[in-house]
Amino acid sequence: MKNQAIKLTALSRVFALIIFSLLSVACLDEIDLAQGAALPDGIVVQGRLNADVETGSADVQVRLERLFQFENSNRPDQVVTATLTLENSDGQTLSLPFRDGAYRATVASGDASFQIAPGVGYRLRVQTREGEEYLSAFDVLPPPLQAESAGASIGLTTVDDLNGNPSQELAIFYDITAPVRYSDGSPTFLRWTLEQTYKVTDTPQVGPNRDNPPKPCYVSISFESDELFLFNSLEQSGDRVENFPLAFQLADFRYAEGNVMTIIQEAISRDAYEYFNQVNQIATRDASLFEPPGGPVVGNVIDVNGTTANVFGFFYAANRTVARVAVSPEDAMNPNLFCPLLRSPSPFPQPNSCDDCESLSGSEIVKPDFFPF
Repeated sequence: MKNQAIKLTALSRVFALIIFSLLSVACLDEIDLAQGAALPDGIVVQGRLNADVETGSADVQVRLERLFQFENSNRPDQVVTATLTLENSDGQTLSLPFRDGAYRATVASGDASFQIAPGVGYRLRVQTREGEEYLSAFDVLPPPLQAESAGASIGLTTVDDLNGNPSQELAIFYDITAPVRYSDGSPTFLRWTLEQTYKVTDTPQVGPNRDNPPKPCYVSISFESDELFLFNSLEQSGDRVENFPLAFQLADFRYAEGNVMTIIQEAISRDAYEYFNQVNQIATRDASLFEPPGGPVVGNVIDVNGTTANVFGFFYAANRTVARVAVSPEDAMNPNLFCPLLRSPSPFPQPNSCDDCESLSGSEIVKPDFFPF
């Protein structure tokens, strides 16, 4: 089968950071690119519309970054003062104000003022204070495609130990079973992203919480991977895939008190798939997204006025469905707990995450409805 998780192992760490920051609509301005080739002056427009099948609502997020050639650093600068408008092919418009680190908006289910429906095209218009104007091509929202099931199994994987020697370690392997064609036989283009939620119980010993009883926290974070998970049904003879391998991670503390992996299946357009596939082709050449050979990744955003030489990025519309896989501590062979953490010897020890698990990134004390442990 030609469809495999797209590996970026040949890509340097610097350019892997660029790629995944672009694709996840994350923050480019936190990434110092001084180790790589100099970036061209230009602008990066990256965003998506996610239609949620369960709720009927849609979430829109866009990041806008300006690229400069700095003397000692290639640190992009986030643009927060532009005017962004989402347009659909029915002629309706939606303003995207900047808040919480991105331009964003939510469209409620059944909102007649801005239609969200398969077959409708969506494009982004950007107007800056400097008089620049950028416009993406219409990306048509595909119909949703629900996965049949997702699964997890335990096995061994080879990792390097602290001395750089290969070692066999227990890992949890995730897979998905899903139709890969619509009921009328038309092809699909899929992208999978993963987010995990795991439980951590703290052990307060130091600081203002030292007299508090232990409490559970539920940590939700994006799955860390150097792979993109894409599927093109034109390269698949059947109508479905069964136990299609997606990702794995070591069976460590993240499973010690229970873990739920949320697998988000995005039905995307062929143009969006081709964009992500371009990223892979650049990556396997160990080259920059922005320079020859092979040229930069070709997006769907243009400079309307023709004043900016380099415009990068893509705006796409996806129909999202969700599958979840719960793995118990017993299923993961009872790995060690996260807490307590070792402290360095000191007469004045400092609090750490195990003194208050709410300090962990992505942590909440409210148990998610989908978490069974």
